[in-house]
Amino acid sequence: MDKILVVDDESDLTDLIALFLDEEDMDILTAGDGVEALTIALEEHPRLVLTDIMMPRMSGVELCRKLHEDPSTRGTVVLLMTAAGQIELGECNPAGLIRKPFDMGTLSETVHRYLGAA
Repeated sequence: MDKILVVDDESDLTDLIALFLDEEDMDILTAGDGVEALTIALEEHPRLVLTDIMMPRMSGVELCRKLHEDPSTRGTVVLLMTAAGQIELGECNPAGLIRKPFDMGTLSETVHRYLGAA
């Protein structure tokens, strides 16, 4: 079973995504910000992290960078989510970018596509 970490400071969205992906036989972990997500990722080693970009304490871009810097999580697939028009990724090199708003079918297809490529 694939382990997925869903990260967003909007708990309603995190819960909705987690509920939807859990029905697709995935082991879902959740976090409310990048700091919490980094701790969980270093302990649980999810195959894929689906994270919002704009969050308090640590952005999704910073989370992406830290995951790729750590040898234990370097191979983790990171998908960024954003409603922002323009974004600055810096040294973050995510596998993909999902624009908000999105429908759950598209989200599921995207997650499955990147899990299959990992």
